[in-house]
Order: sequence, then structure tokens, then C-alpha cells
Amino acid sequence: MQPTLDEAEQAPTPDEVITALGRVLDSRQFSRSPRARGFLVYAVTETLAGRGERLSERTIARGALQRAADFDGRDDASVRVQAVWVRKSLEDYYASTGEQDPLRIVLTRGSYIPQFIRAAARAGGAPTSPGVVVVMLSSSGDDPAALFARSMSETLVQSLARHTHIKVVGPIDASSDAAASAAAGGVTSILTGHVSVRDGVLLLTVRLVDAASEEVLWSSEESIEVSRLGRFDTETRWSREIASQLGDPSGLVIRQELGRRPREGAGTELAARLAFYAFLDHESVESLTEAVREVDLALDAGVRTAPLLAMRAALANAMSVHDSQRRDLELDLAESLGREALSLDGSNAHAHLVLSWPASARGHAKLAIEHAETAVSLAPYHPSYLFAAGMTICSSGDWPRGMALIREAHRLHPGMSGQTHAFLALGHVVEGDYDRALAEASVLSADGGFVWGPLFRAMALSGLGFVDEARVEAAQARTMRPDVMDDVAAHLGELARLTDEQLERLVGLVSAVDAGAEIELPDPDVVIALQRTPESRVRSGRRA
Repeated sequence: MQPTLDEAEQAPTPDEVITALGRVLDSRQFSRSPRARGFLVYAVTETLAGRGERLSERTIARGALQRAADFDGRDDASVRVQAVWVRKSLEDYYASTGEQDPLRIVLTRGSYIPQFIRAAARAGGAPTSPGVVVVMLSSSGDDPAALFARSMSETLVQSLARHTHIKVVGPIDASSDAAASAAAGGVTSILTGHVSVRDGVLLLTVRLVDAASEEVLWSSEESIEVSRLGRFDTETRWSREIASQLGDPSGLVIRQELGRRPREGAGTELAARLAFYAFLDHESVESLTEAVREVDLALDAGVRTAPLLAMRAALANAMSVHDSQRRDLELDLAESLGREALSLDGSNAHAHLVLSWPASARGHAKLAIEHAETAVSLAPYHPSYLFAAGMTICSSGDWPRGMALIREAHRLHPGMSGQTHAFLALGHVVEGDYDRALAEASVLSADGGFVWGPLFRAMALSGLGFVDEARVEAAQARTMRPDVMDDVAAHLGELARLTDEQLERLVGLVSAVDAGAEIELPDPDVVIALQRTPESRVRSGRRA
């Protein structure tokens, strides 16, 4: 019997929760896993006792996993590993045996506090969250196709699960159940694939599909000679590269979800997360303002999880760049929220990132680099994190290391924002590779690259000896931001700490073609479209 709407609006009683917990504990997913059972029972009973807000990595380690009083999550990942296992097992249970359960126990990513959701509350177009159902890869052909398909499926799930901004369900055995699993898990994407071996060559094909329309959103193909499989960790490398393009905050799964907006009924936390992702995608002042509003609403409602605190700190960093009058206040806020996030989860890479930027902005280069490198060590396959760490390290004085991280971020996820191309273009200009600098800077014109596009194109063209073309680009940059062209060295300093010799050469490239005189621009409509004032776009987009 389905509960009425009035019943669905009421908070579940403790008896209902305990009944739901009993069903889960009796399931095949939990019946043979004492640690998972202990973890879930402890989290549920502490929440029912009114102590849910006290649930943390440390309290669960001591209360559910019998760890010592000096437990330190930086050295022991057992709680995080168990949380991933419990979350996946719950999703598997509700995607199969427990599909019709009247009450579900949900453990959201970034929180150890379970939620209790009635079936009626899930019905009727309940909002989805960024996530993907992974279907076990099919196989054909010679050995080791079947073995590689199963192993690759598991490795893909593990790699995707490291991207904590998305929800991962699976792997499930049959593609025919994928749509139902997506609906039950509250996600809209399905990842399918096939492994074949023919004539000694292994071919992997994977596709990301919209769960409702079955439209192919993305596909990738990789191949390798079977004889080389033993010499290379192929599964790990391929799965991490695929996961980087799908699970990153700038990845396809989140972008697909953003494309579904506007949406009704999204909860406070989900609305905050989506607004933050929208800011990362658009990088406009309007999206920044909206993200600040939504995340503040969630924090004020008591959703003070480490991921959400880190997001709000990142927004404060962006505000410090945009609003010079509030710079110090925003940097103070970013530091305070970043430290609060780390107090809840010392392994949160995003929190370390947001703390790196205030340190860099205030001249504490060593501390900034330490935070950035810690973030990289905690999340080495998150392109957005690598890029943000690279920006901070570049601005803190270690140009080679910073650029290496930015290039690795671009390798893992070539579809990142235009800001990546701005740094890549600058890197090539600094190195004197003007052809590649021009190629990277050319992407910025179509990607809303603000003044960096024409500025770096002017430098590259000047270095190549194309003086007339360089003058047109310099004139366009001056039209967009005269203050940049009047003090190029100072504005380059916003991006990176360069040597005097490097700055002198870069400024010389511009000075040779920019006399401040009026030049007839080739396409007035394009120029008007590119005349973005500082108030319409976050200046450098730093948002660690």
C-alpha cells in the first residue's frame, strides 16, 4: 500500500527507519559484511538519537570500526573506503531487491549522515543528481576479452567513485536494467561499453548515454596489442582517463545535468551544488552571484559538509578577484571556510586547494605550494583540481611545476574551460614556441577568452614576425581592456610569477606592435561581441 501525500510529507518515525534498516541488513549486499553492517547501524542509530551532526570520519572510526582514540584519517582511509562500500551496497540493494521498499536509507556523497526518504517523495519526477550507472562491459572475440571486460568494469567504477562530485551506481550486469537502475539511483547517465580481441589487438569502446532518451552523449575508443597488456597498467590508465572526462566538475556527467535546468523540487544541497557547477561552467559574475546565494542558503540550513564548505570557500576566492574592495574580507572568509572543511574531512582535496589561493595572494608562496601539492596528492586524476593547483603554483613562483600540472589536466580532460588554453598559450609564449601559442590562443576567441585571447595572439604573431596581424590583435585587446595594454607586465603577474627576463621579452613582443594608435579592426560585429567589461566576467577566473 502506497503512503498518502500527507504521510509522505511527514518525517519517518524511528520504527519505520528501524524496519527499513532491518530489510537492508537482511539483504545479500549486507548480510555477509560485518563492517558494512556496523557502519550503517552506527550511522542510522546515532542519527535517530539526534547526534547525526556529530558523525564524522573520526567518530565513525571509533564508534563503528573500533579504531583507537588517536585515529587520523590522513593516514588511515578505512572509514572513507567503508563509506564508499556502504553507499554502493545501498544503491545496489534499492536498484534490485529493495526497489519497492516504502522507505529508503540514503548515504549521500560528502556526508556520513544518512537520509530517510519515503517512496512517495521519490515519485513524480523527483530531481536527479549528477551521476552515472555503469553497466558491465560486454565482450567478444578471443581471450582475454571476457576477463578484461569484467576487470575493466570494476576498475572504471573505482576510478569514477574517486570523483566525489558525481554519484556512481554499479557495475550492474545487464544493460536492460540500466534505465531502472538510473531512475532508482536518481541519476540520468548510463555508461556502457564493449571489449573485443581480434588478431592480437584488444579494442575497448565505451559510450555515455542519456538514460531517458538513449542519446549517445559521448564515446571513446582505445586499442592495444594483447602482447603489451602485461607491460602496461592499461586498465588503470584507461579507466582514470575516462573517469577524468566524465566525473570531473567540468566533466560530461555534470554538464549533462546542468543542461537539464531549470528544474523544480531540487533540495537545498543539490541546488547549491548545481549552482556551483554552473559557475565553473560559465565563469560569469552572474553565475558567481547565483552560486554564492544558493550555497549560502544550504549552509544556513545546516548542510555544513566539507564539500559544500570548500565550494563556498572557492566562491569567496573568486569574489576576492572580482571585487578588489572586498578582497581581504573574501580571502579571510575563504581561509575560515577552508579550515572548517578540513576539520570535518582532513583528506578533502578541494579544501586544500581553496586554502592555497589566499596564501598565494598574500605572498606566502611556500604555504600556497604546500596546500596545492597536498591537493594534487589527494586527487591526482581530477583535471579541475590539477588545473587550479597549477595556477596557484605558477603564481607562487614555480613556473615549470605549475605548467606541468596544467598540461596534465588538459591531457586528462581536453574539454575543460578556455582558461586552460589561456595558460597553455602563455606557457608556449614564455618558452618561445609561438606556433603552438597561436594555436592555443586561437581557441580563446570562440570560448569567451576575455582579453587574454587577443593579447596572447598578438604576442605569438609578433614573435612569428606577422606584424600587421599582431597589430590588429593588439588593437582589439586595447579596445577590450586598455589598462591591460598600458601595463602588460602587471597583468601577466596575475597569472604567473615570471622572471624579469621573461617579462621583458613578453612585454617587448606587445610593445613592438602596440603604439596605442587606432587601427581599423576587420569585423566590427565580432569586436562588439568581445567587448566584455570587467563587470561582466570574473577577471582571471581563479577559483581554486
